[in-house]
Amino acid sequence: AKVEGGQMLQKNCVGVVIPCYNEADRLSSKEFKDFAQKNLGYHLCFVNDGSTDNTLEVLEELRKGSENTISVYNCEKNGGKAEAVRQGVLHLAKDPQFDYIGYLDADLSTDFTDFDDLVKTIESSDYKIVSGSRISRMGADITKESARKIISKTINLIIQNILKMPFKDTQCGAKIMDREIATTMFNKKFITRWLFDVEIFMRMKKKYGKDNVQQLICEQPLKRWIHADGSKLSMKDSIKIVGQLAQIRMHYGNKSYEV
Repeated sequence: AKVEGGQMLQKNCVGVVIPCYNEADRLSSKEFKDFAQKNLGYHLCFVNDGSTDNTLEVLEELRKGSENTISVYNCEKNGGKAEAVRQGVLHLAKDPQFDYIGYLDADLSTDFTDFDDLVKTIESSDYKIVSGSRISRMGADITKESARKIISKTINLIIQNILKMPFKDTQCGAKIMDREIATTMFNKKFITRWLFDVEIFMRMKKKYGKDNVQQLICEQPLKRWIHADGSKLSMKDSIKIVGQLAQIRMHYGNKSYEV
């Protein structure tokens, strides 16, 4: 990336989907706007997932003056995060200027510097997907409460058992992929509302085979990850997740499934 007049110029064009459901009170409009203005070559596509608050108005306001670098895709009905991201990715994939398409959580629990590092990795390698990983490392500033930690670890172990591949954190909300893979992986609807990341890994495994896929997906540790207050996962959701993981195992384990 080159610097011109205080603006970073990307080597490639990158489209980023940001799913939003009732985010009006916690959307950090200034951070998004600043990033879009300073980083040429990035395009932020906010998907309003049928919010019942005034998220749509907040997004339209955020877009003002940055129409070339920020777009808003509105889903009339709430379809869940998986479908919101899928709609956003397919919307961006129609535009031939994007070399890479990714997604990021609206609460910016992954910050832009880390996301930009994921982009740099995919640009300088043969990986098809680069996925953030929140697994704690020495010196990394990663905060998360302990009860959630135990639940997360348990769910992660189940996911690893289903995938049978050594990926440690499929559920991180920051990923970047090349445009062709994005179109292929998001073409069909996902069967779960929350666990589409696991489904992407399963689809990749189905398409490329277990051994090859490990050369195509890179898990990159994040330097900073903050668990934002107001995240929508409860204990009840955690139990649902285990049920949905069983569904995923059945669905993608079926020999007749094709990507």
